[in-house]
Amino acid sequence: MAEGSSGSADFDVAVIGAGYGGATVAALLAHAGRRVALVEKTRRAGGKTQTMDRGKYRYEMFGAVGIPALNSRFHELVDVLGVAERVPFLVPQGDVASVCYKAPSGEWRTMRSPLVQTGDPQQIDNLRRVFGATDDDLTAFGNMYAAIMTLEGEALDALDDVGMLGWLRSFRLPEPLISQVCTQLNMLFVVPVNRLAASEAILTLRQQALGGAGRYHARGYGRVAEVCAEYVTEHGGAYFTSERVRRVLVERGRAVGIETGEDRVLRARAVISNAGIQPTVLKLAGREHFPADYVERVEALEPSWAIAGIRYVLDAEVFDAALIPIFSDESWLDDDRFARMQAGSWPEIPVIGIDVPSAFDPSLVAVPGHQVLNSQVFCSADPATPMADEAIRRAEVVLDELWPDLRKHIIRKEPYGPLQCSGLTRDSVLPGCGGEAVGLAQVVGQCGKSKPNPRTPLPGLYIVGCDAGGRGAGTHQAVDSGFNVAAMVDADIG
Repeated sequence: MAEGSSGSADFDVAVIGAGYGGATVAALLAHAGRRVALVEKTRRAGGKTQTMDRGKYRYEMFGAVGIPALNSRFHELVDVLGVAERVPFLVPQGDVASVCYKAPSGEWRTMRSPLVQTGDPQQIDNLRRVFGATDDDLTAFGNMYAAIMTLEGEALDALDDVGMLGWLRSFRLPEPLISQVCTQLNMLFVVPVNRLAASEAILTLRQQALGGAGRYHARGYGRVAEVCAEYVTEHGGAYFTSERVRRVLVERGRAVGIETGEDRVLRARAVISNAGIQPTVLKLAGREHFPADYVERVEALEPSWAIAGIRYVLDAEVFDAALIPIFSDESWLDDDRFARMQAGSWPEIPVIGIDVPSAFDPSLVAVPGHQVLNSQVFCSADPATPMADEAIRRAEVVLDELWPDLRKHIIRKEPYGPLQCSGLTRDSVLPGCGGEAVGLAQVVGQCGKSKPNPRTPLPGLYIVGCDAGGRGAGTHQAVDSGFNVAAMVDADIG
């Protein structure tokens, strides 16, 4: 239910943004009996992973699949809310992932695998064939995964301040296996692997080993967020779309609600922002309401990188896999390699990720045999970066080499980059920020004990999503934050 365009309303909680952090926290608080107002500036919930309709086709704005595939926080969310039957989770069976690796010899080698790994002899043989792994290499690889599966508690927390690349190299893996793992980590976290907090990487690799590498949601990856928003209204709250929050209302040193661009005033006992910590503190609430050292810390926080790519609609099944990573030994990115890309020196094969939603859910295309897919390459989070166009151009060269028939089957081709991502999700309030693919970079100094507290110094104002309160990769981190912040706010408001 929603109030009139210029009225006021009283809620227990006002949530800014219906990305996966905001949609989760809003639905869980509604489930706890709180009256919730959820305000989203676009037409649909889901944030960076929202699903859109284009004629006969349905696909994501920026592409997304879930990690882990099984036993995830998403499964817990739909079970708690009792909405599992409204959003079936899809994990295709068989060898539906396809690694494309360009060896130092210049030869392209491919490796098919299931989304949920089994460790069977064929998968071991693939490592030998594609990456040239020897028995000693495989022993080192096994030792690395044994450590990933057993590190817990304080031992894992101690790795908050350790870069993942250094941790990986301690196992003396050969360069092709380093490339395979580092490419995977770049895709999961969209940050330089030398500064990726080892604790975050190890936790996610363990989740992936136990639960698989891909999950999709029937009728679109953003569908769970849409159902969460519907749940809010079904349980006495209000959900406003296409309505931008203008400011957080502050009275007597406390956040007491929000005001939207429609002059709507929503008063609440707590305000939870999924708009990003920097836009929330520096713009929506205003830096004058926070201690100077906190503002300085917020301004210094580093965003993840962005992605640039193309959404394709094809009139034939050109791609025969659901997930396709493409890379060489020169592709994976640390700080130095990314800096060289920014300066114009790109590798021949940039890291390219392709996901094919219609391979997960054929109902996304109205015409049998057609495909929708998304190609992704990393670039700066600056909405004005020239890297975006260059990333797209270089990716197209590689795709033309690997799939020479691609161009003749294109029905629609939609380029995108950090400018479009910022317009859809978080405002650019600092130089170089706004178009980030994930949120805050999960790098040393911003993870674990160093991650921002969901409770801001302004009483009544909380941060949710990938900037505070959660762990894991991408949307899994956002939903984890939603669970944790919902419990926190519910306890705080009593």
